[in-house]
Amino acid sequence: SRSSGKSALLAYIAHSIDKKRTEGMIPGPGEGENYHWNKITFDYSVEWDNGQSNDESPGKIVYIPQNYLFQKSKDRDEIKEKIAPVLFKVLPDFKTRYLQTKSKINAINQRISDCVDDWFALSDSIQIFDSTLKDLGDKEAIKKEKEALNSKIVKLREKNALSEDDIKSYKEITANISAHESRIEQIKTELLQISDVSTETNFFKALKITLSPTLENLPRKLQNEIKEDLMKKEVEFLSEINKQVVSYKEFIKKEKTEIIKKMLKMREENIELINKYQKNVELEELVKKINEYVETIKNIDDTVTEKKNIQSKLNDYDKNIKSEIDQRKSLVEQLITNINKADQSSLKGIKFGIEYGFDDESLEKVTQKINTRDRSDFIEKGSLKIKDVRENPANFLSAIYSGKQKVNAGNDKKEVAQEILSLTEKILFTAEMEGDKIGGFSEPTMTPGKRALFALRLILDESDDTWPLLIDQPEDDLDSRSVYDEIVPFLKEKKKERQIILVSHNANLVIGADSEQIIVANRNGDDRKNKDGKQFNYLTGSIEYTKEKLEDCEDTLDAQGIREHACEILDGGKTAFENREKKYGFKS
Repeated sequence: SRSSGKSALLAYIAHSIDKKRTEGMIPGPGEGENYHWNKITFDYSVEWDNGQSNDESPGKIVYIPQNYLFQKSKDRDEIKEKIAPVLFKVLPDFKTRYLQTKSKINAINQRISDCVDDWFALSDSIQIFDSTLKDLGDKEAIKKEKEALNSKIVKLREKNALSEDDIKSYKEITANISAHESRIEQIKTELLQISDVSTETNFFKALKITLSPTLENLPRKLQNEIKEDLMKKEVEFLSEINKQVVSYKEFIKKEKTEIIKKMLKMREENIELINKYQKNVELEELVKKINEYVETIKNIDDTVTEKKNIQSKLNDYDKNIKSEIDQRKSLVEQLITNINKADQSSLKGIKFGIEYGFDDESLEKVTQKINTRDRSDFIEKGSLKIKDVRENPANFLSAIYSGKQKVNAGNDKKEVAQEILSLTEKILFTAEMEGDKIGGFSEPTMTPGKRALFALRLILDESDDTWPLLIDQPEDDLDSRSVYDEIVPFLKEKKKERQIILVSHNANLVIGADSEQIIVANRNGDDRKNKDGKQFNYLTGSIEYTKEKLEDCEDTLDAQGIREHACEILDGGKTAFENREKKYGFKS
């Protein structure tokens, strides 16, 4: 328990160095409220090998209290969260690639969202064009009507002895005047749109240039330089386009004036011809009707051309969205290839990997926004076929837009499409140790004991500095085999570069790890007295310090040497040790 002399001593050391961290992990050095840190009244301190106290020269520690690993082993998610820091420390190049991949995926999803936004706008335009074409009528039928009117004009000309050339000229003149009048109406509408614009009053108030990927992927200094340049360019370009709007306004005003002059001149130059034929009401009506047909046919042709252009752009967006989806998938696959090929030999027994996929929560979130009750190309047994959506995003968008794939009430079609097409698999890290796995999407195959060992490995591998390592009875959370095979070799290696203070009852840890100094704690009692009567006394020395036990010695610690104390406490004494050796019957 934490009230033991060994654990208390370790807790005091840890608390002297890092009060905030220690108080966050354990309430105090012993059991019960009387042993909480805020009730400790006596002084204690730590001195570093530079001769200064911790207050003068603050240091750091890695402190693992008793049962800490066991508690961590029960929280699988917390262990999973510790995988990434160790992985990134061991593989810094992979960390850079991982962060770049995440940034690129975010940029791709933003582009997909923007493309869907434009796709819906273009689809709205196509709908408007279809409605316009429906209102304009059938082109072939209009052409037949036009030909029929031309036949009537021919008959009317013959009947009234009208000149064919004059009729042709009159038709051309009235057609030109009609076209000019249409353009004047269009200019009036455009002038209304920019009526407030002048050299003093700008149409555009602000301009923001966005980059993909974002500037955050660049070094800070370069980011600031580019931001300054962009701000200058934004101001310059904003000024230019506002000048362009003013210039266009002046241009169409001038165009309107010139068109009116042309119409007046046309009427003046052809006044006799116009008056002559306008007297013939029937002819006037026929020519007027033909001009309307000519204008309608032109509008149909222009609308069809515009619709084809929009449809071409729409097809490009379909291709772009599919390309972005494929690129996103490729980035994740490249990341997996990268970690699989990375040199992980320094981890010694741990192998990191990556899994990617959808968790139930994120997939369910988007699925509940669409109608999964009715059958569609993208719904199967009440579930969204996300693979089919990605294979053919164009068909999915068309189905959403047209209503073939219904969305549930309260949801916007475009927003649902953006969310589904931007839906990205989670990238989760995995770790394997001795054939068992933790992390990813599946349940861990590691036992609680192995998870505790794994947690310890992560804690130790995460810290690559040389500050002291304080561990309190790790054998409580680990089996003896794991202690000997994993912890002992680690301690032997790490003690070359950092101080390790360990509390333990395990002979493998104390003796097997070749401890340079052993501290034996004794709690005062009837059968193990401290000569001065203090609750705890300590004896320190190396394993080489040996002294035969003095049976009549009044002080338990002084009665024998470090080696004898270690054998008695850790192995139950010489006799117990020899008896176990005989029981095992190992042959040399």
